[in-house]
Amino acid sequence: MARGTADTSLVKQGYSKTAYTPDSLEDFKNCADPVNGPLYFMNNHVKIQHPTKGGIDFDPFSYQLDLIENYNNYRYSINMLGRQMGKTTVAAGYLLWYAMFKPDSTILVAAHKAAGAFEIMQRIRYAYESVPDHIRAGVTEYNKGSMAFDNGSRIVSATTTENTGRGMSLTLVYLDEFAFVPPRIASEFWTALSPTLATGGKCIITSTPNSDEDTFASIWNSANKMFDEHGNEQEVGVNGFKPLLAKWDEHPDRDANWA
Repeated sequence: MARGTADTSLVKQGYSKTAYTPDSLEDFKNCADPVNGPLYFMNNHVKIQHPTKGGIDFDPFSYQLDLIENYNNYRYSINMLGRQMGKTTVAAGYLLWYAMFKPDSTILVAAHKAAGAFEIMQRIRYAYESVPDHIRAGVTEYNKGSMAFDNGSRIVSATTTENTGRGMSLTLVYLDEFAFVPPRIASEFWTALSPTLATGGKCIITSTPNSDEDTFASIWNSANKMFDEHGNEQEVGVNGFKPLLAKWDEHPDRDANWA
């Protein structure tokens, strides 16, 4: 190659919008469906990074289907899972769907460590790049810690501290491994976050268990109290959260030998 000549094969080309066909318009309509859209979108358009197989299509396990349903159908959901159950994969796909199909949303991803927050964002970016142009929303900001879309939505990641999210008008808050946030920080963070949720925000919490006395455990225990003062069973707990438990052996690749 001559000096000064650019090799365009090494340059990643920008995404371009193409004219809709009847099939692509129907595809977009299915993705945008507020009830079935998340699962359709993830099943048909999201690729995930498998640790040994590389990029593969998302093929959810039964408990991951339950997770998606919990995330989408309830304003508040709390989910307790074993380690390495694919909860981050599900969260990344759902948060991407939410941002692209719920305009003007502000989504906060808070993790107990910065590495965890960046890992979730990396998975969201990977999923975003696998989506075809006729589905993908354009982005106006695209970096390690945040994404902003041309529909007015944005996803912001942060380490969970006492002040995380303070002053932000949040549409959805995703708390990852909340049981592992230091108790004082978790308590102060939750106290500061509660007014935001009271004005209409949506909250998703996922974690492996850590203690019987932390903030995650307190929310989990209240979520599992599903009878009102008259003894009538409710769909959600007394704190408004819908709980979901997925144990390690619900993963189809795990058995007694694995344990």
